Amino acid sequence: MNAPVLFDATPLDRDHAARGIGVAVRGMAEGLAAAGDDRRPAFLVAGDGENAPLTPERYPVRWPDFRVRRMPDPWPLATVERHVRRLRPRLFHATQPELLPDGVPAVVTLYDLIPAAFPRLFLSGAGHAAEARAYHRWRKRLPEARLLLCISQETADDAVALAGADPARVRVIPLAAPPAVLPAGEVPAEPYILMTGGLEPHKNPWPVVGALAMLPEPLRLVMTGPWGGRRVRLLRDYAHRTGVLDRIDLLGHVPASHLCALRQGAVAVVVPSLKEGFGLPVLEAMTAGVPVVASDTPALREVGGDAARYENPFNTAGWADAIAEAWQEPDIHKAASIGGPSRAMQFSWDRTTALILSAYDEALGQ
Repeated sequence: MNAPVLFDATPLDRDHAARGIGVAVRGMAEGLAAAGDDRRPAFLVAGDGENAPLTPERYPVRWPDFRVRRMPDPWPLATVERHVRRLRPRLFHATQPELLPDGVPAVVTLYDLIPAAFPRLFLSGAGHAAEARAYHRWRKRLPEARLLLCISQETADDAVALAGADPARVRVIPLAAPPAVLPAGEVPAEPYILMTGGLEPHKNPWPVVGALAMLPEPLRLVMTGPWGGRRVRLLRDYAHRTGVLDRIDLLGHVPASHLCALRQGAVAVVVPSLKEGFGLPVLEAMTAGVPVVASDTPALREVGGDAARYENPFNTAGWADAIAEAWQEPDIHKAASIGGPSRAMQFSWDRTTALILSAYDEALGQ
């Protein structure tokens, strides 16, 4: 290969595409693809790389379509790592936990270490044995990377505390919001709050559901995201016990245009996570000028600054008060429409791209 750096763009054509990793990889890949010929990396793509940027130097790798979902995916370790080693890049940019080849100089975009922070929720029990082994293997490789490109200061701190990384090899490179799309699709006629994203244990929807029970009708909760059936059942059971199941719209994964319409029409966007690596829903809501109520955690504060309201992730009454204020106080919406976009402008893919290219230069010079 001619380019000194090989960027892993395979998440764009796999399950990650609909999740936060997909948003991050797309933003990074498109920014890097627009760099000059002497700066642009080569791209590793899955299959025909339909969703990856069209650049002169692309290296496809076959990724099978397993009939049964496998966790962890055995394919990267069994096959893709050997493929990367044969390409002999001077530097590999790892963008997903599944693919960090042994013996290849690398920089790693590190989104979070949430499973390491909450091992009992993510890595314990016989059902998680294989996943835990794969995760521990990846985490042990992190300190070997030339640089860790962390998407927030909280993630950078976790890299040192939870993965044993050398602070001298850690850099903070924030993400940015996805490109704007035109809103399309139906939204509820009644006032509603919006929660987006997965339902993994750290996403913590419980105080928002409980807060809804403390607030009067016609307020509703709209939820979107790529979910598994078991977690949806747990949520529905809790909402039924709380008495608000008929006031919750569980939409699952929706197109970006529909999500844009739902966000613009919301009373507020709620982000009740116990921990996050960055806070993309906060940034997207601020960009749209919509009030944000988020958990009082470091990464979410890094993104939201003074443009969001923060609550203890375990204080249901506090969430109810914050949501009621966003619903009933016009001044809250006025402030969000001005302060949110202003704060969001501090995050851009141009800045992210420039910081990544600088990290490449540093890592290649080591």
